[in-house]
Amino acid sequence: MKKLDTNKLTDKQIKFFNEHLAYMATVNKEGKPDVGPKGSLKAIDANTLQYLEKTKSEAYDNLKNGSEAAIVVADVPTHKAFRVRGYAETHEGDDYAKKILKDTKFPNAYVVNIKIDEIDA
Repeated sequence: MKKLDTNKLTDKQIKFFNEHLAYMATVNKEGKPDVGPKGSLKAIDANTLQYLEKTKSEAYDNLKNGSEAAIVVADVPTHKAFRVRGYAETHEGDDYAKKILKDTKFPNAYVVNIKIDEIDA
């Protein structure tokens, strides 16, 4: 993958993120990596990915402690993939979270927005 000269997703990249399963990697304070799928992760605009944190997992703790997030989506048959890196804004019970969660099956989830710093394709 090669770093692109932008931190904004194109409409085509947004569609790609929203149609494929994303995997997110973080690190804890000791540098130990954590990686796993984020089924609810979607691109909500050209600069922001969002997912609902339902399990309050190790990845969520890592993000709250300042870990950078690396997120990859790939289409296996075509070998096409994108990776983004960025930092999280977490929303736990605030007005923003309540607005996002009001029509979901997960009213007790946290909302995590990843602000995109870098895109690789």
